[in-house]
Amino acid sequence: MLPRGPVDTMRSYGGTAIDPKSVAEDYEKLVAVPAEILAQTFGLIRITRTIRHADSISYVYERRRDILGREVCRAFRITDHPEPTPPPRFDPNHPLVFPDRLPDLKPIVERVDVDCNDPRMERVVPGSLATPVPRHL
Repeated sequence: MLPRGPVDTMRSYGGTAIDPKSVAEDYEKLVAVPAEILAQTFGLIRITRTIRHADSISYVYERRRDILGREVCRAFRITDHPEPTPPPRFDPNHPLVFPDRLPDLKPIVERVDVDCNDPRMERVVPGSLATPVPRHL
């Protein structure tokens, strides 16, 4: 009953094999960071996934003052989509309802204001980034 030798499970289920490198390249094209922002970037803020927050990376590229005179930095943030919800719990008093299949969620790309003195900021030399930094896939 157990398979022997190399097994291609995608072929046995009627699918095709997925190349991880092509997936990473497609993802980078989807969330491309503009070249002018890469050239001005002086800091990176990485946030790892928690129960409340999805993974994100912020390219900090501009210092300015808000209307109250405080120094704030402008950042280009890419936030990966949140993880899917857990399956429903069994409750004998209610019928078991499964949620619909989640759509293919795209990352959120936005420009935000961040604290210039954020302790999570990794300093980089402006102009040293020629390509976006790799993210965890």
